[in-house]
Amino acid sequence: MSSDIDTPLSSDALDPDALTAIVLDMDSVIDIYPPASTLAQASQLVAALLTGAPTRINRVDVKSEGTMHTLTARIGTHRHTPAPQAAAHVADALLARIPDGHDATVTIQISRIA
Repeated sequence: MSSDIDTPLSSDALDPDALTAIVLDMDSVIDIYPPASTLAQASQLVAALLTGAPTRINRVDVKSEGTMHTLTARIGTHRHTPAPQAAAHVADALLARIPDGHDATVTIQISRIA
């Protein structure tokens, strides 16, 4: 997906809430969890606890730097779907949201199989 064209990215193209909804709509996904804890996410955790809104942290994490994007999701899957297959489907769905002219790295971690 690499290009020399600096294509502008619409403001909602990589919205974490929209991406999370896409992931949760997939048949093989039963839940989504917060990205692995880092000190930088402490403020998000505090905000989620204070507002009582875990969706502020239980979602796809998006980091963008120019035309390079990193998307990370920790998911729970059904045991009847092979975990590598579930992760590949989620990665494909997220990569489909990356517009031409932008590069992306997608990391999917299986945190639970139920």
